Amino acid sequence: MSRLDLQQHQRQHTALEQLTGQLYQELADSSLRHWLDDQKVSQHLDDKVRAWAYQAKSSLDQQHPYLEVQQQLEHWLAQPSINSAEFQQMQAQYQDFQAHLGLPDLSPFWTQSATFSAGQRELQAQLLTEKWQRKLTEAIAHWEFEQLALQRDAFLDEIRDFLSQMQRLAKYKDSTGMETGIFIDYSRGQLRPQDIQQFEQWASYLQEDRELQALCQKIGSAQPAHYPRQAVQQHRPEQELELQEQHWHEEITGIQLAQDLNLALPSELALLADPDLALLFDLKYLESNLMSFNLQGQHSSRVIQDQTARHKRLGQKGPMILCLDTSGSMHGQPELIAKAMSLYLAIQAMKAKRPMYLINFSTQLTSLNLLEGYSLDDLIHFLSQSFHGGTDVIPAIEHALSMLAQPNFHNADVLVVSDFIMGQLPTELMTQVEQQKQQGTGFYAVAIGNFRFEHLNQGLFDHQWIYQSKERKVRYLPSNRSDRVSK
Repeated sequence: MSRLDLQQHQRQHTALEQLTGQLYQELADSSLRHWLDDQKVSQHLDDKVRAWAYQAKSSLDQQHPYLEVQQQLEHWLAQPSINSAEFQQMQAQYQDFQAHLGLPDLSPFWTQSATFSAGQRELQAQLLTEKWQRKLTEAIAHWEFEQLALQRDAFLDEIRDFLSQMQRLAKYKDSTGMETGIFIDYSRGQLRPQDIQQFEQWASYLQEDRELQALCQKIGSAQPAHYPRQAVQQHRPEQELELQEQHWHEEITGIQLAQDLNLALPSELALLADPDLALLFDLKYLESNLMSFNLQGQHSSRVIQDQTARHKRLGQKGPMILCLDTSGSMHGQPELIAKAMSLYLAIQAMKAKRPMYLINFSTQLTSLNLLEGYSLDDLIHFLSQSFHGGTDVIPAIEHALSMLAQPNFHNADVLVVSDFIMGQLPTELMTQVEQQKQQGTGFYAVAIGNFRFEHLNQGLFDHQWIYQSKERKVRYLPSNRSDRVSK
């Protein structure tokens, strides 16, 4: 690294520290300062500031407007001696730099160089490079400070928007279970104002309706089970398996990207010795990209596999598949209620790291698998979609049944939220549902409205509730009832 580069890195580091301090001070003086006392938020802000500082430094290095002038000066500083022609070339380059800065032309001062002796010329060259270096340092410092100030202002606006979103969402913590950690861990910072407004509309309805909250909590706890159905007895075939466990740290088998400081390579730890490169180390650590030793070992054991353990007990938390009706008959308040329920259940699944699969259906369907790393932003965008066409629950249930064959959703609970204004279900589909029930899958229904619910009397669902939107009342409807709920 050249002397000019070293000075530039030191100057950037000092400027970044100064601007970072100003940023924190402005947040501390704002109406959002109470968030700085929240450990989760404070840690998240520190991580974002570190990432911003690294990106800001990188952008300065890439956008340097005086790079050519710096290279010219470094060339002359590396010369052991300079002849008369070279000294004139140096003067011309320096005058171009002066003109670019809008400084007065001092060429008459240097035109006497032709009469200088070799010693005088060397002294004049030294004076010229020192003046050139001082002016270049001032110009670069001024440009860098302006750029960093602009980037800091943009970043500060981003942080304020983030904290303002936190402020608005925090009002609904009790009704949605939306804790600070969920927003930070699952938000990608892509929520638009209309997304926040939509979230507030769903959460506000939940907040005002205690009965609907209680129903959501009952379903979300995976224990709607004070109405148990008869358990199906299972055979207990036992099978011996030979397992290979590879979690013993016995020998180095290679290199991997990780976040374990104990296993980090010496070359990575050496970055901490340079204050400028320490920012790179912090970023690599946050992204789990530190080059580290990979330690492995093997341990053999023999176990007895109980096939019944593969089936989830009723009332035990597990995966959930939610079928959300957004057909034309659900338009308005029924759809608002259904999406408010879906929001609550999805947030609870995120908190518990519980696999959840959402199906939005009408005569068409679309889906979202929260297990695949989708964010809160994706969830809100997904719930904002509506079909407003006819109602056909058959493709949605068929798709849910196909998901039950996936390892992550084996024996999942299946919940259908709809007004159930639809045609009859085919016998073949009813048979497939019954087969899944025998394997431990629970099927639940929440009917929204004040209509005649034909499908709730067919024995399709283990547990079923009716939410009467006009009265805001929740009724539990026992399965296989002979009487029907009428208007």
